[in-house]
Amino acid sequence: RALLDGAVLIGHNVGFDQSFLEAVDIRSGQPPVDTLHLAQIIDPAAPSHQLGALCDRYGIQLEDAHRALADAEAARQVLLRLRARYEQLPLPARDTLGEIASGGNLFWGPGRVLRQWSLDAPRVDTPGRESRRDPYRTHGPVELPAGSLAELTATAFASVSDEEFEQRTEQLDMARDVAEALQHGGTLIVEAGTGTGKSLAYLVPAALWALKTGSGVIVSTHTIHLQQQLESKDVEFARRLISGVSPEAAAVLRSTVVKGRDHYLCQQKLDRELRRSSDWEDPLLLARSAVWRSLTDRGDRAELRLPAPMLRQWEKLSARDTGCLSDPGCEYAANGSCFLLQTQRQAAASHLVIVNHALLMRALASGAVTVPDAPVVIIDESHALEEVATDQLSLEMSESGISEILQAVTETPDSLRRNATEVGLIPEAQQLTQSVGQVDAALSAFFDHLAAFASQNAADRIRQEDRVRLSQGARSNRAWSAVEETWESTASTLTAVTEAIQAIELACDEQARGATGDDRRAIDETRDASRRLLQSLTDASRSLNRIVIEHSGDEITWVAREHRKSGSASLHAAPLSVASHLQPLWLERHATILTGATLGTSVDADAAFGYLRDRLGIADAAEARYGSPFDYERRCRIYLPTDSLDADSNEHNESVAQAIKTLSLAAGGRTMALFRSYGALNQVARTIGDDLAQTGLVLIRQGRDGSPASIVEALRRDPRQVAMGVSALWTGVDIPGEALSLLIITRLPFVPPTDPVLQARGEQYDNEFMEFTLPSAVLQFRQGVGRLIRTASDLGAVVILDGRIESRRYGQHFLDALPPAPVIRAPLNAVAQELRDFLPPIGESR
Repeated sequence: RALLDGAVLIGHNVGFDQSFLEAVDIRSGQPPVDTLHLAQIIDPAAPSHQLGALCDRYGIQLEDAHRALADAEAARQVLLRLRARYEQLPLPARDTLGEIASGGNLFWGPGRVLRQWSLDAPRVDTPGRESRRDPYRTHGPVELPAGSLAELTATAFASVSDEEFEQRTEQLDMARDVAEALQHGGTLIVEAGTGTGKSLAYLVPAALWALKTGSGVIVSTHTIHLQQQLESKDVEFARRLISGVSPEAAAVLRSTVVKGRDHYLCQQKLDRELRRSSDWEDPLLLARSAVWRSLTDRGDRAELRLPAPMLRQWEKLSARDTGCLSDPGCEYAANGSCFLLQTQRQAAASHLVIVNHALLMRALASGAVTVPDAPVVIIDESHALEEVATDQLSLEMSESGISEILQAVTETPDSLRRNATEVGLIPEAQQLTQSVGQVDAALSAFFDHLAAFASQNAADRIRQEDRVRLSQGARSNRAWSAVEETWESTASTLTAVTEAIQAIELACDEQARGATGDDRRAIDETRDASRRLLQSLTDASRSLNRIVIEHSGDEITWVAREHRKSGSASLHAAPLSVASHLQPLWLERHATILTGATLGTSVDADAAFGYLRDRLGIADAAEARYGSPFDYERRCRIYLPTDSLDADSNEHNESVAQAIKTLSLAAGGRTMALFRSYGALNQVARTIGDDLAQTGLVLIRQGRDGSPASIVEALRRDPRQVAMGVSALWTGVDIPGEALSLLIITRLPFVPPTDPVLQARGEQYDNEFMEFTLPSAVLQFRQGVGRLIRTASDLGAVVILDGRIESRRYGQHFLDALPPAPVIRAPLNAVAQELRDFLPPIGESR
């Protein structure tokens, strides 16, 4: 108590320490200093802001981590290092921090320290990020040794022979196939099992082709995570292999990762928000971004590793929905320091441009300016392309979504109404307020009619549960006529709002002619806000009209009840087929390569990719298929408990609960169970959660206990866990080693019959089950099974708890899709004993 009399409490995540002191009524008279928040501001792009990670970064000895005295001393030294780093920041960044700290919320924690540091620090500037004026020059062809592309590719793979690189026959064969496709053109579909090393198998010939021709290659992946892995690891190893062909070519090879606009910082927006920093209750993100801008070359928010609450605020600063690349008044675009513009220029000058499927689809649909047009496209994780294309081409319109736009017009601190009033457009602002009030009432009536329609038709079984497909029959319903009539009156009120916004925009144009300085800036911001909001409302009105009135046979439309109790509803539209939208990939490129670990749905080589080709609209393609080099015969077991119930049995969930408890105890945790619905997952979890806890195993559930990524990370950290997940954990999960040794598939992954998109698509087939439903389920099944064995040293077992794999004729299709591992049929208790014998104890290898 005496020590803290008049002192300042300093700690890393100091609220934790403070809570213990306050529990025994010890309180400092001064606000505490949290080195965690200061580190997030002063060192915004650090790989981690945990205390131990910062100590490693700053060279601080922390020999007794998580002990009070050691952590306290570490926090003191971190504070001193942060003070030194603060003084090395560019002067504009320090000045900005001082303005945020002094002009905003006086109760903001780090503000007191930053205000003091800004007074004490010397006024000496240090260099920050230099503004780059188009430093990228387009590349021309590079002279390579004589030989075909396939021969050069083989030379590259033969040039490295060490412990870091294992020569794989399947990888080299695939690389030759890719090289032939690039040399001669056309479309190639190639399936490469887990462990083939398909990334290098396409990157090496693609890079050689780009270097030789002076053209670019687009590589598209399903996830941003794989984008970053390709850039940070695989491209660099490909460069090493290419140096075996030509060191000069390897030295000039360029690659760029491109993401969606919302991933990049808009410096115009940041400037605007800095002027409004007093409106930010917690300006931590604002302060982090101000410092980061002076240090980053890319402006990619991934460098900041933002937690979820900050991600919600990020939209205020991101380049999403901006016209920055075409805005002549943007100083950052003019001087070449705009991050989006830099990414665009770097991509145009790169041999390999790494994007994700969502961005690729946006480029095909509307022309994403950051994605250059390229003669070659390589699509990794091709199994996900149809789903991503569907998402990107779909619409969702809800009352809450439109209300958010209207709030930006009238209710937020930086609303258009407030901006218009501040620049003297009072009559226009009043008219805007009146129009928005009318549209609020009209929208409420429209969505009430929509919810009533959904409720009535779900009860009539036109569509079960929460989704009512707007078929021709449903649209002839009287209740739908009421929806259409209400929409017509709602559309007229939306028109009144857009006209009021247009009046503000025109008035701003008139005022801007004679304005200068801050007045001109305020007018420009008001005009920019009016343009953005006008576009948003116009798009929303057109989308609603498209679903309600202008229904096309090429689209699937439906109403969804968001919450049965509240009765709210939303409108949706999706393409009946994405094939026509993907045709430029197959018809307008020199070559397109589709690859992935699970693309085929049949053991028949001649028909393996028929389903994929049909769904994506590929009429002509070469095909290749390579198995995994892993030794499944020794390293994997597949168990089919003979006492498993069919998944359509009423007792199936109870049977699954008992099986998961028995099997996960036998494995000692390190288990992942895959479900098809949250309902089944939660029922099983409630049944066995306490029993598992009593044995020392921890049950973690997707959704309840975290995101798919956090569930995976938890299992990696502590194998004595049982992870349960739904669709997101069936694909893309990579947990090598013993952390995942038992994979349980609770039921065969048939799609729910209530999905309006899949139902409408299935109706296009003569034999819906055999031609659409079953192939789709087999692909998903192969994805799920593929989560288990990820490296040559992995050891693991798959248990399938759906008796239909044996009792139904179609079960053979799933059995044929299993990897070449021993299949063992035995009662559940015998399977558990087999597991104990097959899996070594945690920490031991076999």
